[in-house]
Amino acid sequence: MLTTKLFAKLPDICPTPDAFDIAPDGSLTLSCPNFADKTKPGVLMSISRDGKVTKLVEIPVLASTGKSNPMGIAYDDQGALYLCDNQQNKGRLLRMVFNDNKLISTEIVAYGFNSINGIRYNNGYVYITQTNLPKLKKDKVVGGVYCFKTTERDIRVNNDRSDKNLIYTSVTQNLKRQVGLDGLVFNKKGELFVGNLGDATIYKLTLNADGKVERDEVYAKLPVNSAPDGINIDDKGNLYVAGFAQNQIFKVDTNQNIELLAQYPDNDGALGGLDQPADLIVYNGKLVISNFDLMVAKGMINSKHSKPYTISYLDLNE
Repeated sequence: MLTTKLFAKLPDICPTPDAFDIAPDGSLTLSCPNFADKTKPGVLMSISRDGKVTKLVEIPVLASTGKSNPMGIAYDDQGALYLCDNQQNKGRLLRMVFNDNKLISTEIVAYGFNSINGIRYNNGYVYITQTNLPKLKKDKVVGGVYCFKTTERDIRVNNDRSDKNLIYTSVTQNLKRQVGLDGLVFNKKGELFVGNLGDATIYKLTLNADGKVERDEVYAKLPVNSAPDGINIDDKGNLYVAGFAQNQIFKVDTNQNIELLAQYPDNDGALGGLDQPADLIVYNGKLVISNFDLMVAKGMINSKHSKPYTISYLDLNE
């Protein structure tokens, strides 16, 4: 079992760190939806290679709620940032353009999401997950994957099968954790891996040239109590998965072998321990991990939200 270490302590403006992507300048961008303190605005932070943290920007709020809750983020190959603003039935997919770390424009790609969460960019499209589509629920939760061209704007999302951008759904069978699709990542072949958090199952989706799903298959089944959240990938095609509920990090190799890399009991993260890991990213030989440290529920190790607010890492060269 590997030991995680402290990569960065976060300031008080980021009590709930969530998702990562690598910015065009090589720094890390981190989203902070700040569910733990609703008096604080949703922000993006910039983290340097050596762990120095600075505020990048406050996310423009939705007028009707006065809030923004940035979760999944993804840069395209032109350097524009796509951001999932998670607000129940009012969620937005934003396109944000920066110049020298200054926000110069924000556009709405789509709006009206029930539970927008994770996002990836691939080949002119952005793919997002929704953990719950209540209109499709019969007796169990249904999650979905949506696909948007980066040129689309102001698409109204109905959260049902009338949405032309809805390309995949998954029913969560685990009655003890009724949460749907969450983390996702592409490999070099353009295959999309997406995790069902409740069922602790990772699916591999094969897409056609239009970004639609041609085939789906079960790629990995993690321990059912793990609650896989963020998923990332290295240059060799190995997947890394954040085990949200049990303070775990898993590796799934290209032969679909599953290895538990790290696991921690309940802790405050001060020494670099996992404290409800939400997202992770392969970055300069490290696996950098956000500690969400918020949810307290049956089947989850985390007992409370507390300082310090931290980012951990694993050395992938050990």
